[in-house]
Amino acid sequence: MVNSSKQKQYYYWVDNTKCIACILVVLGHFWMSMVVSGISKENVIYDFTIQSIYTFHVPLFFVCSGFLYQKSNRVHTIKSWSKNVLYKLLNLGVPCFTFTLITFLMKAVFSNSVNNQNGNIIRTLFISPIAPYWFLYALFFLFLVTPCMKTKKQAEVLLAVAFALKIANIVLSANNVSMPSIIKYILGMLIWFAIGIFLAFDEIKLTSKICKVIMVISAVCAFAICIFYYRTPKTNEPVKFIVGLLFVTAIIIASYNFQNDKLNNFCNKFSKYFMPIYVMHTIFAAGIRIILLKLGITNIFIHTVLGLTLSFAVPIIIYKIAIKLPFIMFFISPKEAIKSKKTNHTAENS
Repeated sequence: MVNSSKQKQYYYWVDNTKCIACILVVLGHFWMSMVVSGISKENVIYDFTIQSIYTFHVPLFFVCSGFLYQKSNRVHTIKSWSKNVLYKLLNLGVPCFTFTLITFLMKAVFSNSVNNQNGNIIRTLFISPIAPYWFLYALFFLFLVTPCMKTKKQAEVLLAVAFALKIANIVLSANNVSMPSIIKYILGMLIWFAIGIFLAFDEIKLTSKICKVIMVISAVCAFAICIFYYRTPKTNEPVKFIVGLLFVTAIIIASYNFQNDKLNNFCNKFSKYFMPIYVMHTIFAAGIRIILLKLGITNIFIHTVLGLTLSFAVPIIIYKIAIKLPFIMFFISPKEAIKSKKTNHTAENS
């Protein structure tokens, strides 16, 4: 086991990595919405950037989730498993349902102004979740099917199984085999979750010289492949997985090794806003875009400044307000709402 000071530093890389992923998710969704709505034009830079970051930004979240799951839980029995499943159902299900419904309502009200129209609400909630909420949906089912590992050997076996399932998913997709969304998510995303679980074992030394060499090689290879391959829209899943694996490897090792107090403190403080930004950024970006277009404003600079500002600022403001109002917080983060309620109750009793 590591001592407390090392363990504290060890967890900083998770916040740093999630910070990178959160920013890239917002930027990716925003830029794509600008192109789909016709405000910005698709070009080589767009194709290269969007396709590159979409290979690794959400996988980074799954890696961090797997790591924290293994580090913070002891899910080895039916009782602990059922307790964890109910806990995750509450904390992932409530925001997933809440903001899916808000998005659904928004699309219904502004059906002539949104990029994508509504589908069947029941199917959207339970079978085929929409972006970006599919991440919460998929993460819940990964918690559902994956116990915590007791040993590094078990983590290695899980990693091998997850890799085999990923290959199976690629093969099935290439042959146009129809699968339920949840099966595709488990087959496709378990590999990233399993990598996080594997990294949770302290004997994995990411500070070694060989890891730093791997980091450089991975980053160079990932960029080289993207520059060569992603100059035009492509849907090759094997290439996407290889590039994603290279980027994830490079970013994880970099986040672990290249830290400073200012960066760590910023990412640590910013970490509490990851969930509200993730679940709300598309709503406010789309909202301001609709308003500006209704006003006849198509200037790309105005759309970019206002869109990105609201994508980050409004969720943070709402979260700050919700901290004092547990009822509102419950729909964003049930865990924080319950914690706040208990804190307030204790303060009142004392």
